Amino acid sequence: MQKTFAEIDLNALAHNLGVVKKKTGNINILAVVKANAYGHGAVEISQRLVREGVSYLGTAFTGEAVALRDEGIKAPILVFFDRDHTEECLHYGLTPLIFDFSSAKKFSAAAGKLKRRLSVHIKVDTGMGRLGLTLSEARKEIPRIAALKNIVVEGLMSHFSEADLRDKTFADEQLNAFLSLRKELRRKGVTVKYSHIANSAAVLSMPSAHLDMVRPGIMLYGYGDDGLKPVLSLKSRILMMKKVPAGTFIGYGRTFVTKRKSIIATVPAGYADGYSRRLSNKGEVLIKGKRAPVIGRVCMDTIMVDVTDIPGVDLDSEVALIGSQGKEKITAADIAEKTGTIAYEVLTSVGPRVRRVYK
Repeated sequence: MQKTFAEIDLNALAHNLGVVKKKTGNINILAVVKANAYGHGAVEISQRLVREGVSYLGTAFTGEAVALRDEGIKAPILVFFDRDHTEECLHYGLTPLIFDFSSAKKFSAAAGKLKRRLSVHIKVDTGMGRLGLTLSEARKEIPRIAALKNIVVEGLMSHFSEADLRDKTFADEQLNAFLSLRKELRRKGVTVKYSHIANSAAVLSMPSAHLDMVRPGIMLYGYGDDGLKPVLSLKSRILMMKKVPAGTFIGYGRTFVTKRKSIIATVPAGYADGYSRRLSNKGEVLIKGKRAPVIGRVCMDTIMVDVTDIPGVDLDSEVALIGSQGKEKITAADIAEKTGTIAYEVLTSVGPRVRRVYK
């Protein structure tokens, strides 16, 4: 079995959900589990979140939601980014996110053939510039959607573009536009069970945006606040160790040369596993509670690290690419800073051949 694996701490997940509950009180929680639960394993993560009492799950695409249903998960699931999945939604009991009238009409017709009514949420674009009815469209189209015979408008949704910034000026503008629209729709007789706009950043820093439901994503997996616990650790074992003299070139392109007699350990994890090639000659791993530099270019399946200064290293020594050993810690956020990206990308890049081990 491959030596590299991702260890998923489900108790840390429960802790992070507890932080959401503490921040929001008794508000409904839609837990975002798209992209294989941000690389953590959607089935196992969803099962634990449902046991911990979340009201809803959120996936990007219908296939992700169907996979959860196939594993016996019965909680409501909102599908964010599909529009032609009428049969699947009705067959598997999924809730589509609607962002135009034509899609709503198709869903209503399909539900009518089965003599059923389908719950939907409607997406409004308050400033993200991605999906959703514009505010002017929403004022006209949402009452039309609500009037469709076989549609129940259960939710009204929008999404912040920069709630993670200290300056909340634009986020406040988005929230005010959303609240104003909701008020206007109520005057027109359209009321919804769930109004939701708060992502993780807004859960943590914008209590006025919590409304009827919040949608935590990255914070469930341990990022965004000091009180959260990272859920995923990426670990491996050493594949080979060798002693080399000074002046030895390491890796593709000979981008590293040893300046002294060195002990080089090869670890079977590379960019095919989600360990970015941008960490070449600047990444670090933890071995025996100490930091060891990644030397040479990150390969598809392996990295080389210098363990010369770490006594007692052998082939049984555990290597933490993401995780903690002793007093040292490397997080996905640390890797993101080195590679010029965000923790989301680091976590979702952990490849499918990396087995997930749950504790």
